[in-house]
Amino acid sequence: MQKSLYHVKSVNSSLVQLLELFCRTHGLDLPSHALQYKVNQRVPFAEWLFLLNHIEQQYPVSGLGLKIASLAKPQHLGILGYIGLSCHNLMEALTLFYKYQRLSYDFMNVSVSSCENELMISWEFDPYCKAGSLADETMIAIFFNLTNQLVYPQRITVNRIEFVSSVPKNLQLYEQYFNCPLEFNCSKTNMYFPLSDLSLTVSQADPVLNQILSHQAESLLAELPECNSFDEVVQHGIIHAVHQGQISLEYVAQQLGYNKRMFQYKLQQQGYTFKQRLNQVRKDLAISYLADSSLSILDISLLLSYQEQTSFNRSFKNWTGMSPLQYRRCILGEFLEEQEE
Repeated sequence: MQKSLYHVKSVNSSLVQLLELFCRTHGLDLPSHALQYKVNQRVPFAEWLFLLNHIEQQYPVSGLGLKIASLAKPQHLGILGYIGLSCHNLMEALTLFYKYQRLSYDFMNVSVSSCENELMISWEFDPYCKAGSLADETMIAIFFNLTNQLVYPQRITVNRIEFVSSVPKNLQLYEQYFNCPLEFNCSKTNMYFPLSDLSLTVSQADPVLNQILSHQAESLLAELPECNSFDEVVQHGIIHAVHQGQISLEYVAQQLGYNKRMFQYKLQQQGYTFKQRLNQVRKDLAISYLADSSLSILDISLLLSYQEQTSFNRSFKNWTGMSPLQYRRCILGEFLEEQEE
């Protein structure tokens, strides 16, 4: 099965438990496999989107993301939620949220900055790899809800929020939930707080527990794929195209959900062209195949979707300075030497 960015990125299984709670509350159902995720398990982002869509089909109401978020508790962010509860104040909680947010929701990039008397938290979304308005509004609303829970019985003040999404049909629902001015159709989602709110204290602060949880969070973060998984997805896409005999930029772009122009731009950002990445993938596959003595040179050229063996021979010599047969003999010679030793 072709691996897309939606399968590389992931969410914590605690967020799926929030959806399960919402379904129980409203008499809805979730697919049985969604109930089998273990604590702290990574759930592919594609699965998260599927489950949200499954709920929306059964419960097509305005502000669905807000309704889901209203049930959220700190545990629904996994270890990130518990870290927040153990912080001293809102400033410490937001700092650690910025650092570890990928442990809960590894899809959007978060940044924090200040200007004059305001703190701005920004969520940037790749416009060519969208989560959708329901997923976006759900996570922003969860963040707003849980931030207020951390400082309860105090309450944060939000000066305004700018959303990427278009104006919702029932704007009043959103104004009531966030209780601040809202703007839509913006380049990225921004939430503005007064800097004075950073001193709001967390009632369950526990510095010792915070240190223990932060250490554990570092270990979990190290296990996640790098933030930039685009190159990995491109590699899988090209391998799939080679095996299907559909070697073209247009085919790979379509499989990964991009148009041709945007795919070329994304490749350029990585510092290579489609042809360069294709050659690297073919070279790596060829070296792997040549180690298998049951495959002839003709077999390998066909596996790599070359129309003629001579084309494969020429390419391989450009990559390594040897013909495929010379390279295979070299591999065999090294193997025999190792056996003799």
